[in-house]
Amino acid sequence: MDLKQLQYFVACAQTGSVSEAAKILYSTQPSVSKVVKALEDSLGMQLFERLPRGIRLTPQGSQVYRYACKIVGEVTKLEAMADHGMTKWLRISANPSSWFATQFVDFYNENYDRNYHFQVYTAGVRTVMERVRDYLDDVGFVYILERQKEDFFYELSRNRMEFIPLHETEAIVYPGGKSSLYGTEKESLSYEELDGVRLVQNYQDEFFDIGASENQESFSWKGLDISVITNSDYIMERLLKNSDVANISGSYLSENKKDTLPGIPLKMEGSRVIFGYVRHRGEEMDSSLKEFICFLEERIGSGK
Repeated sequence: MDLKQLQYFVACAQTGSVSEAAKILYSTQPSVSKVVKALEDSLGMQLFERLPRGIRLTPQGSQVYRYACKIVGEVTKLEAMADHGMTKWLRISANPSSWFATQFVDFYNENYDRNYHFQVYTAGVRTVMERVRDYLDDVGFVYILERQKEDFFYELSRNRMEFIPLHETEAIVYPGGKSSLYGTEKESLSYEELDGVRLVQNYQDEFFDIGASENQESFSWKGLDISVITNSDYIMERLLKNSDVANISGSYLSENKKDTLPGIPLKMEGSRVIFGYVRHRGEEMDSSLKEFICFLEERIGSGK
């Protein structure tokens, strides 16, 4: 077994395709297949199932993938150290959030002279969890609904991870400029009052884990009309200003929306929003990451 085999194996697992992995690795499909087969032979187990279109990890392959990601990730950090001396890398993933983006930019500017380097990746809750689990990122910041906690904590415990809450707030419905709810001065909205309201939500954002099983009640939003799913803040901002859609987000951590649109609290059981971060349980956190988390806590405390 060598590092090249692990790198090729990880690329295949992440793309779900030998041919796509070959493009990323600047290699050929036969070469990649040969290297992966050599790894399977050395481990004495099948790592992939071959499908009509692409490949997928076997149960044993999934276990190997987690270890391989950690090894490849650590080697990448060692290579970065060799290239940049003692440069510190902060690897962060987070749910899409304009508030979080603002805080990150401010932290970067305040620490410009310290030569920190960052890798920042935005994705849905499940992807953030998986990236931290697989050591692709050191910490992941997510927003979850109170009603999601049971399933969320179960997933974390299975993977020896933990969630540290930083702030809790209420869910807010932000009506678009042409929505019938806009300017109604309602003190709150019930779930039933969202019937007929079209929604724009971030792709796999903090509340709507698209594709999750419908029998998981904590992820169930039956009956809501999510008419636009996007990972673009620009598209969401323009839709909210110029159309009849609405968006459900956390109140405190969505200040960019509060500045332009009146928000209406959503009153339903388990609709509180919790913001915090995911990390490996029992593992020491780098001092630079602690600084960033303290920075976020101070910003939340000061209302920025």
